[in-house]
Amino acid sequence: MVIFKAYFDESGKHTDHPVVSFGGVCAQEHNVEAFNQAWRKVLDFYKLPSLHMKEAARYTRPLSSKVPAQTLEQRMAVVKPFVDCINSHLEVGFIQAWDVEGFRSLSKTARAALGSPEDPYHLAFVRGILSLVDYVHEDSKISVICDDDETTAWDCYRYYRGARRADPKIQKYVVSLSFADDRYFPALQASDMVAWLARLEAKRRFNNIPYAWAGLLDYLIADQGPGRVTWYALFADKLTAKKLSNGVALRPSRARKSTL
Repeated sequence: MVIFKAYFDESGKHTDHPVVSFGGVCAQEHNVEAFNQAWRKVLDFYKLPSLHMKEAARYTRPLSSKVPAQTLEQRMAVVKPFVDCINSHLEVGFIQAWDVEGFRSLSKTARAALGSPEDPYHLAFVRGILSLVDYVHEDSKISVICDDDETTAWDCYRYYRGARRADPKIQKYVVSLSFADDRYFPALQASDMVAWLARLEAKRRFNNIPYAWAGLLDYLIADQGPGRVTWYALFADKLTAKKLSNGVALRPSRARKSTL
């Protein structure tokens, strides 16, 4: 039996952001441990206790005693070794972003079919689990670890229980759900990076708002050959919400630099 460990985080709250995103990374247990060791070496090199993109993106401010105020290009060069850790050691990544207005416009029928979610985060969470179930092998089990957020964790657990009741495949493959402080889990810090970039990319797509860190997303999902992370993405704008309301099932599709 193979155990896959999946780590998820979100960026943006539906109550005060026009777009919310959901990022995840996943790999077999032994690969996650190799990733943890590589990530911590980079943290130690830069004298960082942990990496959070909200702080790292403020490149005109010092990040640590070893990382002073910098140019954008210099700060991106600091962050890229963390991306290399992700692509060298992990197996699959998920990028989701939802337009909040589009989510709120979902029909009652569509909401009921999706478990009546009140927050696009919960919808993204369930769809992320479904994508994992589609991905893993027949003899695999999945352990899901989410960033411990007071506003989403309890409802996330409720939707997880509901998804297990509704889908026998989730019952078969997903064997645990837990919540953790990302300061102690490098893979949650990686998910924070994915979710942060996904929200900025979604704002570019949905609202034509450019962002300075687009090059980092390109670097993250660039095709680097066999043995690297396979990325799947779903950017759900208002049109996507309409498709859901009309009963069209959607799954994240393979993400490539040329398609983003």
